[in-house]
Amino acid sequence: MSTGTETDPRTRWGRIRFAGRRLPAMALAIPTGLLLAVGAGALTLWTGVAAGEQALFIAGVFALVMSWGFVGLVWALVVDRTSLRGAIDKPDDSIESIWMDAAMAGAFRDTIMLTGLGLAILSITGYEFDTVWALTGVIMLGFFSTWVRYLMAKKRG
Repeated sequence: MSTGTETDPRTRWGRIRFAGRRLPAMALAIPTGLLLAVGAGALTLWTGVAAGEQALFIAGVFALVMSWGFVGLVWALVVDRTSLRGAIDKPDDSIESIWMDAAMAGAFRDTIMLTGLGLAILSITGYEFDTVWALTGVIMLGFFSTWVRYLMAKKRG
């Protein structure tokens, strides 16, 4: 007779392997992420982004805002996928992975083609364009093309 309770060793937030032991991933991610966020806040003071009589407050707010992202980044880098409850064993074998691979390959071709075409037009016309805006446009083109191609592949099934 089954009671319906299973003893799954995997956890919602996962674990890390460290010194022969398995520790909760958040036990490393939270302090490391907070330390990185404090460093980012200190960097705003050092570079002069946060200046004046409110500088310490601005640096603290900056560190607070950055803390969530840094904790998540550290967690994603250190967590052992096999310790996550509900994680797919072989994510590269999923249909979504195949769609994304095809979308990125097509987006790369689109980006090369349209960037070359844009470069030819700018060379012929002699129009000067700011480098930051040009590179931002190339990145946005790659993201947009990948997104559209992924949605098209998803719709096709």
